[in-house]
Amino acid sequence: MKKVLIKIKGTQGADDEQAVIELATEGVMRQFEDEYILSYSDDQTVEGSNTKTQLTVKGDKTVILERRGDLNSRLVITEGERNQCLYAIPQGSLTLGIYGKEVKCNLNESGGRLKMAYAIDANLEPLSENTVEITVEER
Repeated sequence: MKKVLIKIKGTQGADDEQAVIELATEGVMRQFEDEYILSYSDDQTVEGSNTKTQLTVKGDKTVILERRGDLNSRLVITEGERNQCLYAIPQGSLTLGIYGKEVKCNLNESGGRLKMAYAIDANLEPLSENTVEITVEER
């Protein structure tokens, strides 16, 4: 387990409108045989939040994004596949479709980069197009 600096740039768009979110946070990275796990606490990025985030990169084509706490979700992004995922907030739960358009992983024991592009739908109705670029630097 290594302490790392995690820089995230997320772009979300629908109907010709885009929102860009950028943040940097401290976290940890663990490496196993064919996967990397990045973990951080959202209380470092969103004041008053009590949510832990874990990104599991499996091989070079699948990323599992899990959040637990004030916000609970488990999104599975696999390049070329559509997965159904649960997204829960205090107001209720929603099942979303996540279609992985691209997953590029260039992580190693010292850090690296991860890029994901995916579309989100609800009942097959498009909600948003998303791109997330993550840079990991050893501390």
